Amino acid sequence: MNAAVYTPAVRAALLAALHAPTHTLQRTRDGFISAPAVAPVSRRCANWLERDGLFQFDNPGCPSAITLTQEGLAAAQQLQATRAAHP
Repeated sequence: MNAAVYTPAVRAALLAALHAPTHTLQRTRDGFISAPAVAPVSRRCANWLERDGLFQFDNPGCPSAITLTQEGLAAAQQLQATRAAHP
């Protein structure tokens, strides 16, 4: 999918997970995050990402983490390359 069609929240989630050591965002009371300085990803956004196959929940019923899938990793890498080419 073209990186231009992602919403700002989805782009932020993809890039946050790309730069996380295991490509995983942990759930906190504020949402899913990779580091304290990164804006949290809402559950609604996480549901959208999971539904589109970009992330996978560790436990679909009550997730404590979301991890990039292969498709999500490719999308995040494409997004990063696009951002590097057009700063």
